[in-house]
Order: sequence, then C-alpha cells, then structure tokens
Amino acid sequence: MQPRPLEPNEPVVLALVDAVTAWQDALEQTLSASGLTYAKWLLLRAIRRGHFVRGAPLPGAMPIDVPQSELLLHELRRDGWIEYAEAIAPRISDTAASRLERASQALSALHSVSVAPFSPQERVALGSLLERMKIRLNDHTTRQIRVGGEAARQDKLATAGGASTQAGMPASVVPCTGLPPVAHRPASCPTLASARF
Repeated sequence: MQPRPLEPNEPVVLALVDAVTAWQDALEQTLSASGLTYAKWLLLRAIRRGHFVRGAPLPGAMPIDVPQSELLLHELRRDGWIEYAEAIAPRISDTAASRLERASQALSALHSVSVAPFSPQERVALGSLLERMKIRLNDHTTRQIRVGGEAARQDKLATAGGASTQAGMPASVVPCTGLPPVAHRPASCPTLASARF
C-alpha cells in the first residue's frame, strides 16, 4: 500500500531542512574564520590523512573532481596551507599545522554543540531515524530514475506506434503509458517480468 502523500509544508521535513541549513551555515562560518571553505577543508583533511592522490578525483560526502582539486591546491598553496617538497604530492606546510589543528578543534566543538541538546539515547534514535529516511530517499530516487527511463522508452514506442498506425497498423493497440506498476497496465505494455527475459 502506497503511503498518502504529505503536504509540501510537512512540519518534520521543514524542521529537518531548517536544521540542516542552520548546521551548514554554522559549518561555513566556523571554517571561514580560518580562511577555509568546506571543499578546502575536505582536501586538507585528505592530504593530512594521506588519502589524497593528485590527478584522481576525491570521493566522499562532497566529491571533488580533478580540475576543482587542482584549483583548490593552487589556492591552498598560495595561502600557505600546503607546500610541495621534492615530490609531486602536496603536504601540509609546517607553518599551517597549528592553524589546521585549530580548525579541526573548532569543527569538533561545532559537532558537540550540534548534538548537545540530545541524550545518548536520543542521539541513537535520531541517527537511526535519519538513516531510515536516507535509505527510503535513496530507494525513491532509484525508482524515479527507473520510471523516468521507462516513460522515455514508452514515449519513443508511442511515437513509433503513431507512425506505424498511419502506415496501416490497427489503431486498437493501446500504447503503454509508462504508469507506475500499481496503476492499470494495458495489455500491450509488457510487465517487468516479461520484459526481463
């Protein structure tokens, strides 16, 4: 059974968006006090941990592609955060090590402030609820991509079917509309099981 769609002003969703926005603003403010952006912080952290490979994209929560990483490396070097010794790989400059540590402590403090209102049990419950929400959203996105692809395919078939009807094919064949699986499916539209083989 499909859940009933909620209104766009669903209080839980609005509260979640507001909380994420507030956290993002606090994160950007915390990093900007050190002269950093989130992307620069991620790159510095990867360099410090030895996870950065020059010429390769940096995966993670906010992926950084090669052109962007090269631009960020240039800016970080200009600002004294990194240096290149004899190797091609960048490293944290000696003069920036203490600045980087202070930025790291400021982010740890931000994380502490973020969860301070919650008890340990509430933190576990909130983490579990958000994980369930993330899984559901990922499933929804996958379904939407699949339905969109199926609809595009059906549009092509319908367009081709219209041309065939004009060429003398019977008009009684009803093209599949690309409706979701729970909707009525015309006999001319194959099921997922039959289309698979």
